[in-house]
Amino acid sequence: GNTVGIANDAAANLVSLGSATAAASLTLKAGTGNFSLDGAGATIYAVGATTTTGTITIGGTAQTGIMTFGSSSGNYTTNIASSTSTGVATVNIGSGVNGNTIAIGNGINTSAQIINIAAGASGANSTVNILSGAGSAGTQTANILTGNRAGAVNIATGAAANVTTIGSVTGTAAISMLVGTGNFSLDGAATSVYTFAPSTTSGTINFGGTG
Repeated sequence: GNTVGIANDAAANLVSLGSATAAASLTLKAGTGNFSLDGAGATIYAVGATTTTGTITIGGTAQTGIMTFGSSSGNYTTNIASSTSTGVATVNIGSGVNGNTIAIGNGINTSAQIINIAAGASGANSTVNILSGAGSAGTQTANILTGNRAGAVNIATGAAANVTTIGSVTGTAAISMLVGTGNFSLDGAATSVYTFAPSTTSGTINFGGTG
């Protein structure tokens, strides 16, 4: 095979290949000898910087290998759809038709992690949907702090007039609330009104153990 070097001497060369005029095209291919794109330590890489209505595709449609974006031993930042403009982005992660496995914040050490979801600026109307897909086939399970380590779960504890609904009266829907020796507390404001089972007519209300 041939070895071709273009402007690869130790000089500040400026190399241009192709143009963005009309139907001009550029094809780069490699075989099993691999493909390498590299630069200096502080090099800035711009891919599709002037593209506005085109499409940028990374990876094949039948890809079975590993795609790695941001894998460093140092402290770094990875931005996805994080523009500061007024544009509206649609970000799909693992939205295929098969059973995807998606891991977010699965650290490999004991360092603390902070994961923010829809923690936008004040005044924005946000909706977060978890396991709210359509259809009735199959079951859904949402696990929060189900490990063996102690933790704290806060739901709607902000200083706002939050309305919190847990469970429903559909079919055999059920709610189980359990505590250990940490006790159970139900409290409200000084003028709160507590209502228990206002719609129950032929059911049973039990307080206290059978023993």
